[in-house]
Amino acid sequence: MQLTQISRYRITGELGKGSMGIVYEGRPIEGGPPVAIKVFYPDTQLPPEETANLLERFEREGSALAQLHHRNVVQVIEVGAEGEHEYIVMEKLRGFNLKELLALGTRFTLAEILDIMDQLLAGLTACHRAGVIHRDVKPANLVRAPDKVIKLTDFGIARVITDQTLSRAGTIVGTPNYMSPEQIRGAVVDQRTDIFSSGVLMYELLTGRKPFDGPDVTAIMYNVTNVQPPSPRFYNSALPPELNEVMQAALAKDPGYRYPTADEFARVLRDLAEDLRSREGGEMVLDAIPASPDADAADLGTGAPLAAPGTAQPGTAGALPSLMGPGSMTPGTVYCVDCGAANDAMHEFCVRCMRPLLKRDMVMQLAARQARMLHRLHRGDYVFLTCLSTIMAGVAILIIYLFFRGMF
Repeated sequence: MQLTQISRYRITGELGKGSMGIVYEGRPIEGGPPVAIKVFYPDTQLPPEETANLLERFEREGSALAQLHHRNVVQVIEVGAEGEHEYIVMEKLRGFNLKELLALGTRFTLAEILDIMDQLLAGLTACHRAGVIHRDVKPANLVRAPDKVIKLTDFGIARVITDQTLSRAGTIVGTPNYMSPEQIRGAVVDQRTDIFSSGVLMYELLTGRKPFDGPDVTAIMYNVTNVQPPSPRFYNSALPPELNEVMQAALAKDPGYRYPTADEFARVLRDLAEDLRSREGGEMVLDAIPASPDADAADLGTGAPLAAPGTAQPGTAGALPSLMGPGSMTPGTVYCVDCGAANDAMHEFCVRCMRPLLKRDMVMQLAARQARMLHRLHRGDYVFLTCLSTIMAGVAILIIYLFFRGMF
């Protein structure tokens, strides 16, 4: 049945549709600015008592958000249920979400990325202090207004929906690329799950790539829980080296090794931005644009090598150091294939995970060794076949000799 009204709001159109329900545009009957109304439909596979419990939690979180007023959090106006429809009424935002902007080809400078993260973490700090864990931080849930204000949206969805579906084998709601390891395992989570997801988002903005990806959901979930992604400098050596430690702390598998709060994460990023501004050439690094997501398709044979942060290429005095070099690496650096950490080429073991480093000359040596082994095997086979052929020829000659000798 087509909805025409929910609560005191008249439905004026449909803004979007997803697996969880429909987002409508509405207007207060008594007049006022338009609002966005998210309508969710109950899971028919759940027993009635569990549905009631989830609805109670949904409304409790919505009520907490309705009391929360923050510049970087979408304003929730009303939460409730009408008939079989659960709904959230919130302010209608102007602008595009980060997923849409990235899909349109928008690239942010390092300064803009740090500002986006500062606003996101400010919103998360306000939510965590109000006792609300978002649990679904990802580019699609961050809207950037024309005045560059970031708004965190889609509260309550991940918490309610994920709790009920993770208990059913083989069912995951949301995008596992941005989920924390404990969230994927179905363990109890706290505010540090949002720290992890924020780190994933920052990594994607810095490198143009998701740190945890794969051909299917199972592979992605395995990578999130077991694999440490390469340092952002693996893709862009001109990024400040301090980002390695930032990403390592934000994306730690164990929540105990992550930043304890969103405010602490934001403080580290602000200190980094201030430090870069005070360095010679730091402003050039902040104003540069990281690599695009389609870097693999770029021509690796063109363009000058990257300059170190704060330096200029020969013949380009004052030019901005480009961060667009896809796959560019620092000379004399070996990146660990297990954890992605940058190591000096003279090291035999990774400084982070202490596993043996696989170097280019080692690959060539292994290939040469394998070629020699195959050559020896082929040579042995040749000798064996030659001997066997000689014996068979001798036997054939002997049989012929005996045959003709018997006849005469």
